Amino acid sequence: MRTDTFQMASFFRLFTFILVMMALGLSACNKDAGDNIQPDSQITEEEAAAVVEGAVTARTQGLGAELEDALYLADEYAEKSGEGGPCGEPFDSTLTYSIDTAGLAADYTVNWSWVVSCNNLNIPVAINYERSTSGNYETARMISSDDANSTWAISNLIQGENYVLDGAYSRQGSQQSKVRNQYSFSSTLLIEADNLNIDKGTRRIQSGIAGFTLTVTGPGNNTQSFEGDIVFNGDGSATIIINGNSYTVGLY
Repeated sequence: MRTDTFQMASFFRLFTFILVMMALGLSACNKDAGDNIQPDSQITEEEAAAVVEGAVTARTQGLGAELEDALYLADEYAEKSGEGGPCGEPFDSTLTYSIDTAGLAADYTVNWSWVVSCNNLNIPVAINYERSTSGNYETARMISSDDANSTWAISNLIQGENYVLDGAYSRQGSQQSKVRNQYSFSSTLLIEADNLNIDKGTRRIQSGIAGFTLTVTGPGNNTQSFEGDIVFNGDGSATIIINGNSYTVGLY
């Protein structure tokens, strides 16, 4: 009888020991799992620069294309003189683009609207121009589906060697990065530009600086904001500056 009692007590001590060890093991596993939990993933500065690049280059219907279209109108009306035609009348147009070249596939629909301002001699001197785009593109660095809207004041139509553009450009959509961690995210970008000088002969930006604000919502609904400048270099390129770091891209 004592032997049975002793064996039963030993069994319960062994059973208790096993339970304690299992609990400690589970606690250790949970601690290890907690140690492995990473904070919300961050979009890198390089990926942010790629979003801004897509919003400024002409081939992805970015700011460069905005300015090319604006200059097309400016060239048309710069040659017109007072015959009572376009002054003060609203106009609009719709275009579609489909591109499939090395390093770029894109499809976009573009809408223009504009009103020409004239002086007292009925000569066009400025254009108020609005543009909206909707579409998608894929480059070596980014897949994007986005919409953009802009308003521009184009002045200096008949004076000087340069057109002068002032305006704001916004672009929002969803992106899939093809660099670094290849995250998917959504973005909203606002670019504001003052006194962009564009050569009337070459139709290229000669000088100007635009400020931008980019808001990105990435993996885990983590939201980040980037602010910086876009410096137009006068040679067909622009330099995107974020946190003092520079990324030079071609505009055309």
